[in-house]
This record gives sequence, structure tokens and C-alpha cells, in this order.
Amino acid sequence: MNTSEKNIAIVTDQLAGGIGGAESITFTVAEMLPYADIFTTVCDLDILPENIKNRKIHTTFLQKFPFSTKLYKAYLPLMPTAIEYLDLQKYDIIFSSHHCVAKGIIPRPNAVHICYCHSPARYIWDMFWQYSDLNGLGKYKRLLSFFICNYLKMWDVTSANRVDYFIANSSYTAARISKFYNRRSRIIYPPVETKKFNYQESENFYLMASRLVAYKRFDLAIEAFNESGKRLVIIGDGAEYEKLKAMARPNVTLLGKVPSHVLIDHMSRCKGFVFPGKEDFGIVMVEAQASGKPVIAFRGGGAIDIILDNETGVMFNEQTTESLNDAIKRAESIKWDHKLIARHSKKFDKQRFIDKLDFLFKNAHQLENMDKKAFYE
Repeated sequence: MNTSEKNIAIVTDQLAGGIGGAESITFTVAEMLPYADIFTTVCDLDILPENIKNRKIHTTFLQKFPFSTKLYKAYLPLMPTAIEYLDLQKYDIIFSSHHCVAKGIIPRPNAVHICYCHSPARYIWDMFWQYSDLNGLGKYKRLLSFFICNYLKMWDVTSANRVDYFIANSSYTAARISKFYNRRSRIIYPPVETKKFNYQESENFYLMASRLVAYKRFDLAIEAFNESGKRLVIIGDGAEYEKLKAMARPNVTLLGKVPSHVLIDHMSRCKGFVFPGKEDFGIVMVEAQASGKPVIAFRGGGAIDIILDNETGVMFNEQTTESLNDAIKRAESIKWDHKLIARHSKKFDKQRFIDKLDFLFKNAHQLENMDKKAFYE
């Protein structure tokens, strides 16, 4: 049976608050399955690409709540109920793109539920304390948050049992799925449009680009470049923008949100790309490598899968200004093979992702007869 003859649903946490790695997965799968129905908790049509904007997108009751597309994080305690209330009983195959609640849908018993897990929610599990510190939560807010997270953790583990097959975006995420859900997962790297990027001769600046949120550690990079005096350009917008701008000395430039062609141009001309946070994967690191540029990254999370140390980038072991600046000095002492760096990025190309998922969708109902060990290997 072809996938077009099956009822398929795509479920994602939110389509609001900007476009990141989770959204790119959802959009890619939606392109692969133009006949599939799309479900999400809340949806902001303004952020959707044109080919997705014209699709029927089913939302939950949260969509009607005040400022739901802007303040959806405030409704987190209600999201498990919202996602479970979606009726997906007619669907043969359900693909969930999960980092929050998407995997918690209730499938019918003979449906196949494949979950692409970006991460077990960091802020309720092992990074609760780090998120609390970085977001400046006081004693009472932290305690209230912990009580809410306690309930969410119980639901998170319970709802993991509704997934037939887990896919992880990196070996780091696969280890977290094993730790918190006690489930195995197959690693399929996120899709990166490597052909969009190109190499130009390096100019005398380093680059960072992402949403400006606390855990990505833009503050650490600014402190390091304030000390060294080297030039750093930061592209992106977010809650931390004003705080970071106030920290930055004249050698650090914040451009805010820019069109994609401006980002691609800066990628092609930068001396190197800086990534001091700990990310589950980190698509932007692959994009920098597709531009032939070395990545200077903290040794953790997805960087371990993406970077070949001293070949396509340099990793540092501590999230300190000293460790980051030492890594930059090491990077400047290496004669980089820009063609090798760009070739390495092809490992993460969008077409590889599409081919692997296409096989799973076409063989979804045969997976039960497949040796589970073979599936996960």
C-alpha cells in the first residue's frame, strides 16, 4: 500500500514563536506528505511558508485563548490535556515532531505512531536548574515551577508508551530518550539544505546566529569577545536581545533578525562560527560547515555528532570565557581545508533525511514484523 492510500497525521507541538529546528522538521515532512493532515496546539499563520499556510491545520482549544500564539508558553500546564483532546482515531500512521507534548496524542490501537524526538523537554528534566538560573527565577517562582514540572514529568513518561518507534535527532538526544523514557531510538539527523550555502574568502569577523534565548549562551560569547577584542557579529532576535546589546562592546555587533540571504552571506564570509551553548542538535552548525567554515563549539549535545575536532572545527570543554577564547586561538592556528568542511556537511543533507523517512512511511505497517534490533541499528 502506498502512503497516499493511508490516513496520515502530522502532529507538532506549536507552530508559533518563530521557525527553528522542530518547525523545519514539520515543514519538510509536510512537503513529503502533501495529503497528510496537520495538528498542533496553537498556530500562527504569519510564520508559515506559503505551501504550508494553504494546508488545513487543526489546532486545539488553546488557539482560542488570549494571545495564544504569543504567550503559548504560559499555557504549558494545559498542553497535555489539549493534545490528548485531539481526535486522531481515523489515522493509520501518526508522525509526531516532539519536544514538548506532541508525542502525547492518543492513537488507536492498530495505528503506527512514529515520534521524531528533538529532546525530552529539557526544562522539566535535567536542565530545570540551569533554566531557572538563566531565567532569573526567584525562590518562590522556582518552587512553583518545580511542582508544575513534577506533574509534567509523570505525564511525559506515561505518554512515551504511546509511541511505537522513537527517532532521535542526535546521539545526545538518543541517550536522553533512553534515560528518561527507557526507550531505544533510531538516529536520523535533521534536514539541512546544504546547497543553499557557499564559501567565500574569510573576513576578519566571527559569527553567531540563532534565537537569542538564555540557554544558547550568547552572554558567554559576548564576554569572551569583550575580553579578546576580536570582532563578533550576532544575527537573531529574541528575549535576550536588549540584555545582550547592553553587554556588547563596540567590537560586538548585534544585527537582529535579518533576511535569509543576509545570513547566508555572513556565513560565507565569516572567519569561523561560534556555538557556546549545549543544543540537542544544532542545525546552524551544519549550515556554517556547508559554507566551508570551522565551528568553535562547546563539547556537548549535538556538536559531538556534527564536528570533527580539529578537522571541521574546534571544541572546548568548559563554558567559560577562558576555555572559549583558548579554542578560538587554537582555531586560528589551524590551516583549514574548507572543501573538506563543506563535504562533511553533506552527511546531514535534506535529501538523506527525506530518503530515510520515506522508507519508514512506506513500510510503517511492516515495521512490527521487522527485527526491532535491525530497526534501531
